[in-house]
Amino acid sequence: MASPAAQPSTFRQAFRTERQAAASRPPRTPLTVRAARLLARCLPRWAAIRTFLLSVAGFGAITVAAFQIAVPLGWAIGGMSLLVLEALSGGERR
Repeated sequence: MASPAAQPSTFRQAFRTERQAAASRPPRTPLTVRAARLLARCLPRWAAIRTFLLSVAGFGAITVAAFQIAVPLGWAIGGMSLLVLEALSGGERR
């Protein structure tokens, strides 16, 4: 049998002991921290975004310049630009 010192002698002591045991939970993570972690996992890295934007802008500028020379040349350069972008992006590989 347990010693009398180990058991609470009054209802108040028993209540406080149970409350302290129930209150020891890990702290909650704020919603903004959870949202930031989710976005960090879902969004691509900034280097990939920068590379994509510079590639598209560069090929777009080449295509516009070719259209200034002649329309058929512009269509040909535009098609080649799209093929190169498809090859650089990895195509169907996922």
